[in-house]
Amino acid sequence: MSDVLIRGWTEADIPAVRRITWETWIATYAAFVPVEDLRAYFDSHYAEDALAALMADPANGGFLAILDGVPGGFVRTHWEEREQRFYVSSLYVLPQFQGRGIGGGLMAASERKAVARGADALWLGVMEQNVRTLEWYRRTGFTFVEEAPFTMGTSTINHLIGFKTIGTEHA
Repeated sequence: MSDVLIRGWTEADIPAVRRITWETWIATYAAFVPVEDLRAYFDSHYAEDALAALMADPANGGFLAILDGVPGGFVRTHWEEREQRFYVSSLYVLPQFQGRGIGGGLMAASERKAVARGADALWLGVMEQNVRTLEWYRRTGFTFVEEAPFTMGTSTINHLIGFKTIGTEHA
């Protein structure tokens, strides 16, 4: 099995983050979100300058997974001060790299960062129609307790919000 390197992301990783995002969205979301809506959201939220600003904000963080020298996935985290919640805002793994432990490795890196921040839970949202990912999150310990609409372009999709308790095994 190939080794996966997981490291903090940098501005130099923006092209890889954009590529991973777009390819993953097409493979996953295009079945229920029109491509023009995906493109509209991508162009505004994942433009190079938007990602650079996001990376510069100390409330945000991220990790890039590299498999055999190729960026294969990333995770973006966010500390929401108002809610006192540590979020996994985005977790994407290219389809050809799924099933190789990359998602779990990215989630573990996020959990370590959350514990270091003093958080006792990881929070995230997932589109209800993204059944495969939703089931993966449930298998890895997430419980979904809230619902919220999520809009991409002109499409609004139900988003399930859930959490996983962390750090208790070290208490």
